[in-house]
Amino acid sequence: MKILILDGYTLFQNDLDRSIFEKYGEIMFRDRTSREELKQVDHSAEVIITNKCPLSADDLTLFSNLKLILVSATGYNIIDVNACSQKGIHVCNVPNYGTFSVAQHALAMLLNYSNQIDLHEKSVKRGEWSTNKDWSYTLSPIQEWHGKTLGIIGMGNIGQAFATMAESLGMQIMYHHTKDLKLANRKFVSIHELATTSDVVSLHCPLTTKTDKMINSEFLSLMKKSAIIINTSRGGLIHSLDLKSALISGQIKAALLDVLEVEPPAVDHPLIGIHQAIITPHIAWISFEARKRILTSLENTLKLFGEGKIVNGVNSPI
Repeated sequence: MKILILDGYTLFQNDLDRSIFEKYGEIMFRDRTSREELKQVDHSAEVIITNKCPLSADDLTLFSNLKLILVSATGYNIIDVNACSQKGIHVCNVPNYGTFSVAQHALAMLLNYSNQIDLHEKSVKRGEWSTNKDWSYTLSPIQEWHGKTLGIIGMGNIGQAFATMAESLGMQIMYHHTKDLKLANRKFVSIHELATTSDVVSLHCPLTTKTDKMINSEFLSLMKKSAIIINTSRGGLIHSLDLKSALISGQIKAALLDVLEVEPPAVDHPLIGIHQAIITPHIAWISFEARKRILTSLENTLKLFGEGKIVNGVNSPI
């Protein structure tokens, strides 16, 4: 079969071998593909592997032989799943590949914010410790998280992994989820209580019509002025202009973001350049170990598909 990889660079980079798929068919590899470029690719593909290149109902009409779409991620909102089902196309994702990598990045952002390691390490390199009158100095306040409250929205695998990491710092955990999971030492609360009592709010939920821009002026107005928000999930969960206003006005202290609603963002994105917004380029998922798990999962799904079996399916084709 013909296998079209639409945006393979971020997954494979220079340390993973894409020849792993050659045993299953002819590989057509592209580093990246824009929406417009979909019109120029080989449309005889039977399998498409994509991560961020979207496939709408109109795009699907280009591929008359398409039988399977593999999303090399857990979220699959870039695919018109209903249209795929109508056309008899299976859509499969990769669950649980980056649980610890994403949680670790959220923790790294939290500790970077509180301890300002990069700021002080660079100061030492500039010779400022060597010329300082004191044996210890700070360029920014250092904060301890022990005894503080972490509010997690979305207590799935990643949310629970991050909660465990935060508990090791002595933080108290509360969470909002679709239901009370009856978790020991972790308090299930309303979204209102979470907003008003958390010192840190961390987002770990999918982007749906219900969660779209759930972090808006109403939610932000409930938060403590000393609180910070972390988002390593989906950029669309946050209303960017409302967050910018809250940061500039001092309504909340800071935002630690690994995702934005459009990626790459426009150079004039409202949160880029705001001092209180610390932004990384969607790298929480990208550890070598996590990408290797993605590759293993994709290969397994492809192998079983060739045997007439579907795993990690997210739709029910007609």
